[in-house]
Amino acid sequence: MPTNIVAGEDRAGIFSAVQHKRFRPLWTASILSGVAYMTALTACGWAAFDLHHHSSTVGLVVFASFLPSLIITPFAGVFADRYDRRTMLLTMNAIGLLSTLGLAWLAWARDQSVWPLVGVSFLLGASRSSSTPMEQAMLGSLVPARDLLNAVSLLQANLNGARLLGPLLAAPLLHVGGGAGAFLVAAALFALAFWAIWVLGEVPHQRSGSDHNPLAQFAQGVRYVFHVPAVCSVITLVFLHCAFTMGYDAALPRRASDVLGVTGTAYSLLMMAMGGGSLVGAFLLAGLARRVHFGYLFFATSILSGLTLVPLGYAVSWPGALFAAAAVGLTQSIFIALATTLLQIATPDHVRGRVLGLYWGSTGGVMAVSNLATGRLADWLGVGPMLALPGLAFGAVTVLTLCAPTLREIYGRRRASTAMPSALGRLRPGVGRVDATD
Repeated sequence: MPTNIVAGEDRAGIFSAVQHKRFRPLWTASILSGVAYMTALTACGWAAFDLHHHSSTVGLVVFASFLPSLIITPFAGVFADRYDRRTMLLTMNAIGLLSTLGLAWLAWARDQSVWPLVGVSFLLGASRSSSTPMEQAMLGSLVPARDLLNAVSLLQANLNGARLLGPLLAAPLLHVGGGAGAFLVAAALFALAFWAIWVLGEVPHQRSGSDHNPLAQFAQGVRYVFHVPAVCSVITLVFLHCAFTMGYDAALPRRASDVLGVTGTAYSLLMMAMGGGSLVGAFLLAGLARRVHFGYLFFATSILSGLTLVPLGYAVSWPGALFAAAAVGLTQSIFIALATTLLQIATPDHVRGRVLGLYWGSTGGVMAVSNLATGRLADWLGVGPMLALPGLAFGAVTVLTLCAPTLREIYGRRRASTAMPSALGRLRPGVGRVDATD
């Protein structure tokens, strides 16, 4: 199926992709599993903070939940190209269900050791981080090219809207059985997501050869990324974005404590504000997908996603902190959705799982390290500097990317359909080639 988005002048509704009946079950499953993950992650963060009241403990648990992105998700992309994507997605949601049940048991048992929480958080993170590239790799088989950007934006709305709904569900349950109530709600949502994917039925796609070595196929995906300048540039920019601006999860419990006092509700409200902003941003992009200047918006939200961390780090009032968190969520969700769409456009179906696996794996992996570092340094330097300084640094990095010809070209393109140079056309003969039958 062609991957280029049709550059039409016609208006696209916010939910135009949902009109396609085969997209609806995947979208529903993505909503359910995303909310399940954020409900569980919110409960994990609070349970970890409640153990020792240290941001470093929260950072360790968040690190464990993001670490699978680095060491598992890239290979999940290989299997998404190699095997049936629906079967793989069912498996990931089953793992999520079992992980949240395990977390509920640990919470109910009131285990005071952080290491069991770290271990099960790792499994939970593995299930969700591996699901994301699989969901997005399926889009080309479920919606026509003209609605691809809208579909990506809606999946991004799921990822970020979960930051609103997950904490909202978790908030009244954080003190029920040590957080066991929140984990059980997450388990129920994973079960419903499993059912929605089952209802979806078979989703055929152009597979890479299952008789070839998976490690060789992984290496071919890596070569593809590094030898297509546009793909490499976008992944590098998002990698730096996640390294500098997305280590805030480890600092948010202490930020909530500094502004309003140590309560699970305060922490959940801060998470919800960020999720609400993310949801608004994703829906704005979905509705304006064919009318905004793609490149300008990509550049602007890249800078703003860093700068908005400054007021989040130094807001002295509760309304100010909530507004700043919403601004962070809005700008970051638009930036990530635009970057993901760029990669969808540039990548053919038979290698898309590997490219998206490397994309989400590298960015999630650096988020794991960033949260670990932020958690430790926030206890030493304070939350404000550990949010503001990296955000300012990434804003400066984005300005410097104007010196990179490939990114400068992307910033100047008005339409999504022309925002990426032809990926296959930029490959030199025999270099980084990835065949449909590899």
